[in-house]
Amino acid sequence: SEIPFRREDPEAVRALASAQAPAAPEGEEAPKAVSRVELVTVQPGYTLWGISRRSYGRGILYVQIFEANRDQIRDPDLIYPGQIFKVPDLPPEDAAAER
Repeated sequence: SEIPFRREDPEAVRALASAQAPAAPEGEEAPKAVSRVELVTVQPGYTLWGISRRSYGRGILYVQIFEANRDQIRDPDLIYPGQIFKVPDLPPEDAAAER
């Protein structure tokens, strides 16, 4: 029988959320633009559209969340309470369109 989602271990989520990028080797400059990722735990009644509106201000950008979590989401119309999704920063072209 198919399991609709995999509940993440809270310790693994904390480790992922607090993980820092490795320091640049001596003589090399660290990258200037660091992409941040927000973690959202799906609650009853949540939709990708709603998460996108809260995070990005526009529901249509739900595709960004869907693409970042394809390993967990087969159908963007079916998400389940308890799933933990990565909500990445918008790519520069989408962020510019927001202005």
